[in-house]
Amino acid sequence: MNNNVNKRKLLLLGGSNSIDDIKKFAETNGITLVATAHPRYGITPLKAIADESYDVNAIDVEGLVKLVKEKSITAVFPGCNETVLPYAISVAEACGLPIYTDKRSWDTCADKSQFKKMCSEAGIPVAKTYGKDNLDQIAKYPVVVKPADSSGSHGFSICHSKEDVIAAIEKALPFSRTQNVLIEDYIPFNSSIIHYTISSGKAIFCGISDKKSMLLGEDTGSVMALQTFPSADTEKYLQTLDSKVKKMFENAGLKEGPLWIEAFNNNGEFVFNEMGYRFGGSMTYYPVRYFYNFDQLELMLKYALGENVEPSACTSLIRTDVPKGKKYAILPLHVKAGTIKEIKGEKDLQANPNIYAYVPIHFVGDTVKGDASVQQVFCYLHILFDEESDLIDTVDSVLNSLSVTSDNGEPLLFCLYKFKK
Repeated sequence: MNNNVNKRKLLLLGGSNSIDDIKKFAETNGITLVATAHPRYGITPLKAIADESYDVNAIDVEGLVKLVKEKSITAVFPGCNETVLPYAISVAEACGLPIYTDKRSWDTCADKSQFKKMCSEAGIPVAKTYGKDNLDQIAKYPVVVKPADSSGSHGFSICHSKEDVIAAIEKALPFSRTQNVLIEDYIPFNSSIIHYTISSGKAIFCGISDKKSMLLGEDTGSVMALQTFPSADTEKYLQTLDSKVKKMFENAGLKEGPLWIEAFNNNGEFVFNEMGYRFGGSMTYYPVRYFYNFDQLELMLKYALGENVEPSACTSLIRTDVPKGKKYAILPLHVKAGTIKEIKGEKDLQANPNIYAYVPIHFVGDTVKGDASVQQVFCYLHILFDEESDLIDTVDSVLNSLSVTSDNGEPLLFCLYKFKK
């Protein structure tokens, strides 16, 4: 008799950043992992850990629905991939499978224009915006032009004149699924990332990080160079905006899942910019796990499998071998354009007691474009520290041991953030 007949099958459409945790969860819970991707991508990281794999494009809804039915797949998991998520929603809904959000909620949160409108109606500050047919209304430059429904700094421009704006609109449009752009005042402040988890329709506050951003290219979108937790302005935020934000998301009908908000922060005065109805690509479920003692990834996986659970029940992936009460940093390490031939030193990172998590994004054989976007992130380091000097020492140790080399022998790895020593 086949013991796997009634075994639950989880289709992975995204989540390659979380492969170790997903594999551990599947093994612990007796779940068969199924991965799919267009055959041109070869053996992807998800296919490498899967029990079954198929050559179906992750955005081919018809093909995926057929696969789900033919292979008796019981759950669909989109990870944090913003490109894949709308298709995962369509597949899950067509097959009658659980998924943490629906198309209406996803569109409301993913579209920057709709999100800004929702914030304004809730009394939450946002940057002033301009219509692309009324550019003469712009009284002061610079302004920002970006796709209304994209992420990762793709199609982003800082504009210093009307002529710049016109050119930037043409640059942004190819990155917008809805062919819409957003033109808004440039706000010259660093930002904070505000984290929540929606559970049974209620929003749970999950901390704030302070984000330092830097430019990878001239007049391009700034990209994250460092995040540190907890923010010094956490209490001020809780006193001024937390209740409004919770009410806003509950009124919007969000039911389950993690989300984050990027807000410009001027000494505790927050101006909301955009949000993601997912955990962040830098694996922001790790700091939530560390500080709040529950796991957003596990929560999403259980929800996809049809288990209605409280966040407090999602603790099986939490590490117990790390000290509590530390400060926390997420540091992306970037690579220059090129094809990766060799990576050395990864085992040293995994053995470092100050590194809470090592999240690789690129692997041997990947070709990275120098497009000044998050596509140039090689990995994310999640680092525990007491003082900034401890953080600097850990980063120096990593840069001395980790190397990424191109197919022509060129070293590719670099740290965008410049620490003051």
